[in-house]
Amino acid sequence: MNKVPVDQSGSPVAAPAKRPAPAGASRRRKGAGAALLCASGLLALPAQAQEAIIPAPAPTHTVTGFTMLDYASLTLTDGTDFDLFGIHYMQRVNDWLYVGAGAFAPMVEGNYSGFYGADVTLHAQRNIFGNWFANAGLSLGAAAGGQSNTNISRLSGDGVYGRAYIGVGYAFENFSLGLNYSHVEMPGGQVRSDAVNLFVQMPFSYDRGDFRDAGRQLGVQDFNAPRTDNILSFTYTHVSQIDPTARYTGDIGFASLQFSHFLNDNVYAFFGIDIGVSGLMFFNQAQGGLGYRWALSDNVNLYGQLGIGSGGYVTNTYDAGPGLAIYPRATLEYLWGNGFGATASLGYLAAPQGTARNWTIGLGLNYHMSGPRSGRTDRSGEDYTLRGVRLNVLGRATSDIDFNGRVTDGIGLVALQADYLLDENWYLAAQVAAGTETFRGIAGYAEGYIGAGWQTNLTASGRLQGYAQLLYGLNDVGVSPAHEVGGMIYPAIGFSYGLNDRVALYGQIGATYSTGQYLGTHTNAFETYTVGLGLSYRFSLPTR
Repeated sequence: MNKVPVDQSGSPVAAPAKRPAPAGASRRRKGAGAALLCASGLLALPAQAQEAIIPAPAPTHTVTGFTMLDYASLTLTDGTDFDLFGIHYMQRVNDWLYVGAGAFAPMVEGNYSGFYGADVTLHAQRNIFGNWFANAGLSLGAAAGGQSNTNISRLSGDGVYGRAYIGVGYAFENFSLGLNYSHVEMPGGQVRSDAVNLFVQMPFSYDRGDFRDAGRQLGVQDFNAPRTDNILSFTYTHVSQIDPTARYTGDIGFASLQFSHFLNDNVYAFFGIDIGVSGLMFFNQAQGGLGYRWALSDNVNLYGQLGIGSGGYVTNTYDAGPGLAIYPRATLEYLWGNGFGATASLGYLAAPQGTARNWTIGLGLNYHMSGPRSGRTDRSGEDYTLRGVRLNVLGRATSDIDFNGRVTDGIGLVALQADYLLDENWYLAAQVAAGTETFRGIAGYAEGYIGAGWQTNLTASGRLQGYAQLLYGLNDVGVSPAHEVGGMIYPAIGFSYGLNDRVALYGQIGATYSTGQYLGTHTNAFETYTVGLGLSYRFSLPTR
């Protein structure tokens, strides 16, 4: 029989209370914490109950899913060949359901370089026996492109894109491979085809925090911190055409964004996009591939990479043939601290099945999001901060559009805005929007903006916030530089109402104005008002 401790007067003495686990307790201490709970509970049975030791909640949660590459060879309604290569990010919702988003473009069939689309996908997948699984999905989005101004309408219809698919796959150790039967259609256009498409799935996982924990500091011991580098690169790229044969013979300016994930200390895989911001507005290109990093000193790195993808413009304006692009590039980086580095790059961009050949030179900025600091093997003392992220998907409707003195009916758009919180009130924002209707009879109207915003503190209920933001960017009003209106400003106000920590209602009222008419760079003008409503998906990411 256990004895209860007493003092000199014979009164029972309560056991000293134990301190609760600190908020940043690491996962590896949870097993020990559970054992201590059991032991202390047994010891306390005949005595007064002790305070329970409750482990602190994990600061992050592991998110899983897969990246899916797929390729389909299609036949257009006029009997000619066309193909689409797609890349999609699929995040797991439960044991069998995934949601995702992606982009697609032609590669080696037809003559439609510059055709480009994006979609959202609902995907179901279950094992059927052994390593075999069945999958099915439905995608909806927007796309446009063609050989000429007239051909855009004939090929792409109103610009709405839909795809349904079903098939089987086999899971290997590090990837899955399979075949789907799919139906692809763009109402009102020539894209309407059944096809058998090959797909590859590559699993991923990463840690994220709750949105309410944005601003919280973490150490590498508090979560599954990346062991290799992840880099986000922003570059302005000047493209000089070599002996051009198509209608446009001038230079092109790209705004380039690239994400690089290191497979080990030196080898990395990357995915990048380039958008035309001068010369050929909204020239579009996407590529992925592998690269290698050489550390020349503590602060200087040299990167060499080879990208393969698709890109272009209306084919008779920039001849990239079916779209296939080969893009080797070298980049020199100087690190100045806090994960930032200045970059200079030199590359060669070629369309093997077209006549387009280009030299590229760029200046940019690298942001090392995670991974050990350069040259370090001991990662102790490396701190991370959970930064709030909002992905806002909304439908936007415009008022009548005043384009160069001529009033045109308004159109509907679907928009995606990403917000990155700097603190409780200020945030950076980027938005892309694509028309779900034709603008002046042509599919493929698009807008793209970057900027900053300010938001109010949460109300007493902790759900409602207002915000104001100012974004600057471009829109795509035609297939000829003669139609362009120059830069666009997009001031907007709106609200966010939290349904829970992850999902919120999101609304926005704004106006778009072209700036070229005031700066003297363009004679065309563009003005309209817009209202939007949608949903926000909210979380936080650990970054240095």
